[in-house]
Formats: sequence, structure tokens, C-alpha cells
Amino acid sequence: MKKLLVLVTGLMLIVCFVFAEEAKDSLVTAPAAPVVASEAVPVVVSVAEVAPAAPVVPETVTLKGEVIDNACVSSQTPENLANFIKKHTKQCALKPVCAASGYSIYADGKVLKFDKDSSAKVEQFLKEKKSKLLVVVEAKKIGDELSLVSIKNQ
Repeated sequence: MKKLLVLVTGLMLIVCFVFAEEAKDSLVTAPAAPVVASEAVPVVVSVAEVAPAAPVVPETVTLKGEVIDNACVSSQTPENLANFIKKHTKQCALKPVCAASGYSIYADGKVLKFDKDSSAKVEQFLKEKKSKLLVVVEAKKIGDELSLVSIKNQ
């Protein structure tokens, strides 16, 4: 019985070591081993240090590019997108289905999405009579999304 207990405890230690290596950012503990008679069985606890996450500081960017709705972006292949944008119209971008999908800007060969509030501001801008799809925007880049600060025609 004692040999079986040592074997089980050894296997638990191996399992804990494997989990600790695979999940460096989480707390891993070994399950408590059963106590037989009055013998105390040591339990090994492995703690991976967790560094606090760095705060996300929005980066302010100025981009020159073309506004496009996300429905039209998703309907194109990456290879065809640049050509499609040249033909894309403001009327298309303002169609209810297109406007509801939100907006992005195509700048420097990349598509950058606006967050929900910013997409509503872009839609209002596009509804202005003199607005165009070719714009200059100032925005805060937070992760993969843009939070609009200002938008104007190029």
C-alpha cells in the first residue's frame, strides 16, 4: 500500500510539473494526496509568477485613406480590396445594410476598423452633402480598433 501511495504521489508531481510548464501565467496546485493512518503525505504546490498586465495606452494616429463599410470589406478578397475601394461609392457606404456593419479606413494598404461609437460618427460625416470617402482622420488606436477624434475630407 505504501508503494502505491508513493507511486500515485510521484505521478501527481509529474502532472503538476507539466501543467506548470504549459501554463506559466496561472496558479497550479497539486491535489491533496490521501492520508493513510497517521502518516502525513507532503503536497507540492507550484506557483508560476504572474506579472501584472501593462496598461493599454491608446496611441493617437493620423491616417489618410478611404472610408469603407465593413460589409463591403468582408465581401472582398485581400488581393482585390484595393481595386474594389477605387470603385466603392459613398451611396453604397450609406446603404442601411452597409452602414449597420460599421466602418473602417483603408490606409497604407491596411484596413483599420472603427469602434461602434466612431462608426456612428463616420456615418453622420458621410451624410453631410460635401463629405467624401477620401479622408484624413485622427483617432486613438486601442488594440485593433480606432476611436475617432476627428474626420475631414482630404
